[in-house]
Amino acid sequence: MLLYIHIPFCESKCGYCAFNSFENMITFKKQYIDSLKIDLESSLHGMDKLDSIFFGGGTPNTLNPKDYESIFNILQSHIDSDTEITMELNPNRDINALGEFKNLGINRFSIGVQSFRVDKLELLERKHNPKIAYKFIKNAILCDIFVSIDLIYDTKLDTKKSLESELKIANDLGIGHISCYALSIDKNSRFHKIKKNPTLKNSLCYDLKNALDNLGFYQYEVSNYAKNHKSKHNLAYWQGKEYIGVGLGAVGRIKNNRIYKQSNFKKYIENPLKYSIESLSNDDLRLESIFLGLRSEIGVDIDNINTKKLEILLQEKKCSKKNNKIYSTN
Repeated sequence: MLLYIHIPFCESKCGYCAFNSFENMITFKKQYIDSLKIDLESSLHGMDKLDSIFFGGGTPNTLNPKDYESIFNILQSHIDSDTEITMELNPNRDINALGEFKNLGINRFSIGVQSFRVDKLELLERKHNPKIAYKFIKNAILCDIFVSIDLIYDTKLDTKKSLESELKIANDLGIGHISCYALSIDKNSRFHKIKKNPTLKNSLCYDLKNALDNLGFYQYEVSNYAKNHKSKHNLAYWQGKEYIGVGLGAVGRIKNNRIYKQSNFKKYIENPLKYSIESLSNDDLRLESIFLGLRSEIGVDIDNINTKKLEILLQEKKCSKKNNKIYSTN
């Protein structure tokens, strides 16, 4: 079983971001943590060990390590030596907290660097600079746990050469996992509202993949590349495993039920146990398994795909077949 825990606080909200996160709300952290713990205890009731825990946001390291102690007290009986525990981090936060987060039990850092260029960071409205990112990453690696970074590409500032340069910096720093996301402007983002669209017209996705291939990174999902470790949490999603979502606006799936927690901050604080359910048919789950399998190395069982459609995909070389499974070739 997987567990996702949502931390909605941010020091500032980037213009492209449409996630359920809030700036200038950190004064409500105690109320939020108290509600989160109620949600967590209820969601984990009767559960055994967790394969993976992921603290996402928002910016989870807007909270201090001490803020997480009571959360880990609840989690402790569900954690064993094989549980992957990831925390998303922004590099402009307290660098000294990294070791304390590791001591809590975090064994994987996912750092939202987004770029190693000053102009691109300014375009994306990030609050750190390359020098801060270098220092933060180096200290994260010194914690001797898995370290991944996020990079954004397909901005109007990107070129094949500039992307290669950014990826080389990441590789030289000793990063073993990179998640690369093409910039998109969601309708719920501030950039969309002010009609700002700094995206590139012609994607550099194939140039990005070639550059990562040359650096020894293996693409195991559309956006994820690994050199020395893969994300257990993400792989489990793509395998269609069940997951629990805890926190503001979190989503989970148990059997055929998709579970949505409240996304209104005030209402969640008042009643963290309230949620809505979407009932999924077996066909819904089958289609979801096809979508998730084809975008990753997991692949799709042949039995889940219509025979005629499968023949067309194979003829057009959009898919390949191996051991009764179908894999995307694009």
